Amino acid sequence: MTQRARLLTILAQDVQDDLLDYRQLELLLPELHQALLARDNPLIARLNERIESFCAQVRVRAQRRSKALAALGLGAGAAAMSSLLQHFSAAPRQLLDSGWQALRAAAARCAEHNERNGQLLAMHHEIIEQLLGESTRNQLYAPPSHAY
Repeated sequence: MTQRARLLTILAQDVQDDLLDYRQLELLLPELHQALLARDNPLIARLNERIESFCAQVRVRAQRRSKALAALGLGAGAAAMSSLLQHFSAAPRQLLDSGWQALRAAAARCAEHNERNGQLLAMHHEIIEQLLGESTRNQLYAPPSHAY
């Protein structure tokens, strides 16, 4: 197998592996939202560990994909993936293209879930800040208590 053929095989497999991991993330992120609503800190910690594990794997494959695309002389980004498709025959091209489109859609859905979770965390933080702020203000402006 030539270097080019190996790179094409790796790229195609990485897209499929990313798609599997993003599907797991699509299940975990709404579960994290529910844990955040319930303020279930042990569950939040476990979910965050699992999410980070999937994200780390996706990052490794994204870096490898960028290097492989560069090694093939295709550049980077969405345009490079479009150019990559031209290196495959019809059936594998269709499979890779549908996988890539599904991956992009899954990544967008995960970004939406993540944004929603971030908004919830920001809201929690704001509430805590308000409560702590009230507590601090009450302590600062409370009349001194004197023991007579």
